[in-house]
Amino acid sequence: MLNRAIFEIGVEDLPPSEFDNILAQLEEGLKKSLEKNDLNFLSMNIFISPRRFGAYIVGLPDKQPDKKEKRKGPPKKICFDENNQPTKALEGFAKGQGVQVKDVKFENNDGAEYAYIEFVKAGEPTKIILQNIIPELITNMNFAKSMRWGKGNYTFVRPVHWVLGLYNREILEFEIFDEKSSNKSYGHRFFGEEIIITNPQTFFSELKKNYVIPLYEERIEVIEREIQELEDEHNIKISLEEHEDLIREIAKMTEFPKGVVGSFDEKYLFLPPEIIIVTVRHHQRSFVAMKDGKVINKYVAFQDGFGRKSNVTNGYTRVINARLDDAAFYYEDDLKTDIQKRLEDLKSITYQVELGNYREKCERISTLSSKIAEKLGFENLDVVKRAGLLCKIDIPSKVVYEFPELQGIMARIYLKHKGENEDVFLTAEEHYKPLSENDEISQNLVANIVSIADKIDDIIGYFGIGKIPSGSKDPFALRRKAFGILRILISMEWDLNLKELIDLSEKVFAESGKSNISIKPVEVELKSFLSNRLGTILERENISAEAINSVLINVYKPLRAYLAAKSLDKFIKKEEFQDFITAFQRVNNISKNHYSQEYHGRLFVEEEEKTLFQKYLEVKSQFENCLKKLDYDGAIESLISLKENIDRYFDNIFVMSEDESIRSNRLGFLKSLSALFYEIGDVEKLYKG
Repeated sequence: MLNRAIFEIGVEDLPPSEFDNILAQLEEGLKKSLEKNDLNFLSMNIFISPRRFGAYIVGLPDKQPDKKEKRKGPPKKICFDENNQPTKALEGFAKGQGVQVKDVKFENNDGAEYAYIEFVKAGEPTKIILQNIIPELITNMNFAKSMRWGKGNYTFVRPVHWVLGLYNREILEFEIFDEKSSNKSYGHRFFGEEIIITNPQTFFSELKKNYVIPLYEERIEVIEREIQELEDEHNIKISLEEHEDLIREIAKMTEFPKGVVGSFDEKYLFLPPEIIIVTVRHHQRSFVAMKDGKVINKYVAFQDGFGRKSNVTNGYTRVINARLDDAAFYYEDDLKTDIQKRLEDLKSITYQVELGNYREKCERISTLSSKIAEKLGFENLDVVKRAGLLCKIDIPSKVVYEFPELQGIMARIYLKHKGENEDVFLTAEEHYKPLSENDEISQNLVANIVSIADKIDDIIGYFGIGKIPSGSKDPFALRRKAFGILRILISMEWDLNLKELIDLSEKVFAESGKSNISIKPVEVELKSFLSNRLGTILERENISAEAINSVLINVYKPLRAYLAAKSLDKFIKKEEFQDFITAFQRVNNISKNHYSQEYHGRLFVEEEEKTLFQKYLEVKSQFENCLKKLDYDGAIESLISLKENIDRYFDNIFVMSEDESIRSNRLGFLKSLSALFYEIGDVEKLYKG
């Protein structure tokens, strides 16, 4: 029969923000503790709901495995006297270990023989180990914000009200925060009762009888199933994909989720769908229903329990109608305000004390966007400048003040209402993209240009005033913004030099009166910061570490670094490329301490150096043409063709000639040859690692 264990910590309502943290700590901590104690198991289920969390473990052994151990004693030379009789040292060692002198053995250790004994240490029963590790694991958990209770003696995520612990049919005896473990659990706060658990196998079924679904993932499935049933019953549609976060949030707030359908006043359907959806979702954690692709005045809400449908929908509808009434007032009022007034209002909203207000930021974005568009050969610069200037136009609006999550969306709605160009109003919403590392970039060219300008302005501004991300701290989300810039440049295949954009941004700051913004003191940190983000992008493409480390030298040319990494990753596996790198290593090593690429072809006197020089000129032309076309496969292949000539050169040419002019000329040439590869990446990273 399989051994089974379960423990449950009953608490006051857990904050949803701690669910993922608790699940991760429990799973990792429990696995490590069991592994440390040599206890294998077949399966483990971590469960959590608003009023409890714990673990169910199946397939544990009866006890730890027995272990053979040795104990070292005194050196042999002091274990016997001149008559070869045991000394007190040996007798004392034997007595201390509970054995006879005849049971003591000797073995060589570091050139000398020592006494030792072997014994079998019996493994501890699993029940005893669980009784020790569970309270230690629970009391050592960490939380973003803990509570104190019991006259301030105890600190935990929430006060603990009961502790259940069972190993098969036996109670695990331990204590947590003065709560002794037992075989008692409790059902739903309003619909359940006290439950006696006699067997771990019955725990989940007993709780379900008392209206508690302990497994988080199972509650998610229940919520999705409830939504689908209500869709069929009421002929409505709810997009599960678009509401994944809300489904998970409800699963964290309920122990027995049950869906109900309600309706709000039809008169509010004139509002943009986004306002209705955010109002219903944000304020009542409910799903707005759709029909034939349009929002209708129905919603799906969830209660924790059952049987109170009319009370739930009446309360929800009252709140939703009130919030929509406010939203309608704010929306209509906002539509009356002209764009110039909004731009003036931006002056009164501080972006960052040392970086100015939002009007100043928008003007910088507008200028920088225009310069980026010019570099890309974009013709309609006026549209780009306008899009940059108006991209934050909704920040002073009343709707965004009440519903911050609508920032960007409302700018698009307002600007479209005012008759602005399509690129301008789409940019106002989409320049925030990508909003996360997994978010898609915008498909609008102007939005992507403005997005880069906005994010560059943030990074240069905050780095320029010394507010640099460190460790896990990144209060201004600069890592995400750098990631976004790199993603846009790579995805759009825009061959822009980031160093030029950084210099442009710094210049725009200076021209706007912010001459205090200087990147020079933090240049190294900024390059490292960008390299780390690019490295992450390349890792996610499953590119080899050697290729990634090599191309990061060219982080300021992200598209080229990306393409070079993809090509290098293919060539690294080829024997001919490894042979070439071995040959090229000689070129790089001998010339790396020579700091000039100056040389004269007329000073080459030996046939092999003339031949290599001619081959170099031919390859250099091919190489540069390939790079112009971003053909990194072709560029690398052209370099590989140098291999035989390089080998012959070093077989026949003594580079370090006693004649200084010949030596310097040869080193300058080899330095130029070596420099070719650095357009692809740092060649040393490929042979040194």
